[in-house]
Amino acid sequence: MKKVLTFISVLATCSALLFADITAKKLDDGSVEATFFYGNPRATEVLLAGDFTDWQNGALSMEKGDKGFTIVKKFPKGTTVKYKFIVDGNWTTDLKAPDSVDDGFGGKNAMAELDSLVGGGNDSNAKKANIKFMTWTMLGSQAKYLTQGANDKSKKGMDLDSVTVGAKSYAKFSGNVTPEMPVYVELAVAETELDDTLTIDKNHNKPIKLYSKDSFGNEKKTFRQSASGLASSPAAWLSNATDNQKSDDQGPGTNPYLGHLKFGFETPWVNYSTGFNYAKQDKRTKILWTTIDGNWDAGYQHVGGFASFSTGAKAQDLFADKGIKLDAGFVPNKSADRKGTKYGYIGWFGAELMDLGFTFDFQSNGMFDSDVLFEESVERDFIFGLKEKLNVGTGSLTFAAQGLFATHQKTSDEIAVMNLRDNPNGGGVADYTGYSTDVFYRSGDNGANNMAAEAKLSYDAEEKLWGVTLDYRMRGAEASMLFLRENHDDGTFDLSNTLGVLNSQNIGFSGYANLLDDALYIALDATAALPLKHLAADSDLVRKYYSEAAWGAWYKDRCSSEMDPLFGVKSGAKMKYEPTIAYYLTDDISLTLNAGLKYNALNYDDIAKEAGKTNKYEASDSQFLFNNAGLTVEWSDFSDVIKQMNIYYGLDNANAVRLFNTLVAQVTLPMDFKVSAAFGLKTVKSTDAADGYNKDENTKFGFALGVAKQIKRVKSPILYAQFVYNMDPYKKFGDGQDGLALNGANVSDRWDGKGVGGIDAVDYFDGYAAIRGGVRWEF
Repeated sequence: MKKVLTFISVLATCSALLFADITAKKLDDGSVEATFFYGNPRATEVLLAGDFTDWQNGALSMEKGDKGFTIVKKFPKGTTVKYKFIVDGNWTTDLKAPDSVDDGFGGKNAMAELDSLVGGGNDSNAKKANIKFMTWTMLGSQAKYLTQGANDKSKKGMDLDSVTVGAKSYAKFSGNVTPEMPVYVELAVAETELDDTLTIDKNHNKPIKLYSKDSFGNEKKTFRQSASGLASSPAAWLSNATDNQKSDDQGPGTNPYLGHLKFGFETPWVNYSTGFNYAKQDKRTKILWTTIDGNWDAGYQHVGGFASFSTGAKAQDLFADKGIKLDAGFVPNKSADRKGTKYGYIGWFGAELMDLGFTFDFQSNGMFDSDVLFEESVERDFIFGLKEKLNVGTGSLTFAAQGLFATHQKTSDEIAVMNLRDNPNGGGVADYTGYSTDVFYRSGDNGANNMAAEAKLSYDAEEKLWGVTLDYRMRGAEASMLFLRENHDDGTFDLSNTLGVLNSQNIGFSGYANLLDDALYIALDATAALPLKHLAADSDLVRKYYSEAAWGAWYKDRCSSEMDPLFGVKSGAKMKYEPTIAYYLTDDISLTLNAGLKYNALNYDDIAKEAGKTNKYEASDSQFLFNNAGLTVEWSDFSDVIKQMNIYYGLDNANAVRLFNTLVAQVTLPMDFKVSAAFGLKTVKSTDAADGYNKDENTKFGFALGVAKQIKRVKSPILYAQFVYNMDPYKKFGDGQDGLALNGANVSDRWDGKGVGGIDAVDYFDGYAAIRGGVRWEF
């Protein structure tokens, strides 16, 4: 039950980086028993997540004691573990682990070689000079078939369309050159996908086709041509090598190339790190918001970078005798646009009064259009927040608030001129900022439109028997934030997910209860999105916002109506309800039922209505939409043969034309085999949007079969084989294709990097079938 609580958490608070430890002892059978400890008794719930739990997907609940949280787990001899703690919903690194490695996303994973901990002395946790080689490698092949005609989709069948090879491989070197000098280097060896529907970069991600046909059925590429390339130059062929002349971006036009370069030093008083290329700054989450993204590139055009100075352990504990923990840092950089061409800075100062449970934080960001720092300011952000956690009765009460004032020193018209100077192809604010914002129009009038804020009040009863959270969030029409990514090429919406859409205010309620001795769990998340104020559809702000080239070219086409700013709305609200019920029949069998419901009561002004704005959902022709529902059955120790069985039923009603019912099952067998199967039923709706749909083109059924096997040698690679037909319930090739792609019990929607944007699950791989196999190798 505690696993369920983690992923439907109603409280995300920032945990103090207190004492943690890992110890190990050898057992009689030769295996190793590891004990993980997290020493923060003020925390409500702590989970252990690592490469041995599939990270958050199988995170383990730790047992609370007087001094903190503990869990004991058995591992085979020779195991090296990478792990983090999830403390009240917040990811926390064990800073006292024997070793650590850069996770590649702006943070660190704790790491321990368990054999070296067995019988270790007092210095077993001391950092040593040690560089480790790691890799994330995917190699696979796919034969893709058309299940309906390319021109006449009413014709069904199986016709070979293409045969591709995908290779995604990153060689990583992480550790310490000296005990106080960490380094992280990543070499992007190959970056090709299996399927061109997922291609983001036309040079680096383009799939390698062994065989393909054009739309008329003529051969475009033959097996003989592919064999010649593979036989003569395998490295260049697998990486889809090109020259710099064929690259849109500055720098390398092909793989292999230097992906991440990050190094620095650590002293008791100051920690320093610098990064280049795709290296990430350390992710920073304080109070309520993430204010430095873990996926903000140092410079994706292979220029620029950052230099980070932050408080060392002694500086943080300078006033520890008074119960105060300090946190300060300064990051001059040339990555304010994520391309690596614009100077910027990040600075912060915060403190935690540990005895009082009080935390405050202040951060400022800046971006400049000059050849030097702190000249020709384009934007300056000011972020402030505080949090208080109190013991009330037998439970805990937490209040947190955070605010933003984003000041713009350049208008969008001025930025367009500056961007034309840098990029003759134009692109305005969107291109200038590295496609990392949704604030395309900037008036230069710094006022209420430039503000955002959030306040949250939560109460959790003892042992999380029940809890409630009230949340209020608002965002003005010009409230931007640097170093928080909003990128529509790959579907990353961190900025709007954090602050809300433009000109909005959100009122949220979350509640949960554990009943019948934790056998029954019920929860409800409810939100109402309202316009912050009425910005008329024909106002200068709205008109100029929509006139930005970026909006018409890609933003509007790629994003759903959920991403629309609340412009042209006079009153009303858009509401969402997400109830969850979970019941444990036994310790080994659980049932989880979840649903999503929407109601749109927004009232648009006349100009917006004339432009086609309506409060009816296309998927229901109504203001009400039963969006989705799902049922999950988890059964561990099902039998001597079946170690684990998971069954997922999903009803997906989000598509305007077709309803999608899915049934997915996965079983874990002895010898580390996993077998999965899926079935999908697609039925045409009676909505207005379906009136023009040719029902003969509907692919009524979809199914999939898959098997995966982990090999217990050579760093434990995972081999897999799959067949998919008119649906694809598996993850993208580069994300670990052996795993299921599920959102709760529903098959996940996807993102098309070629410019289409979001794809509903019912449409993804519709009209196609594929036989694929591959290997995933991670260590």
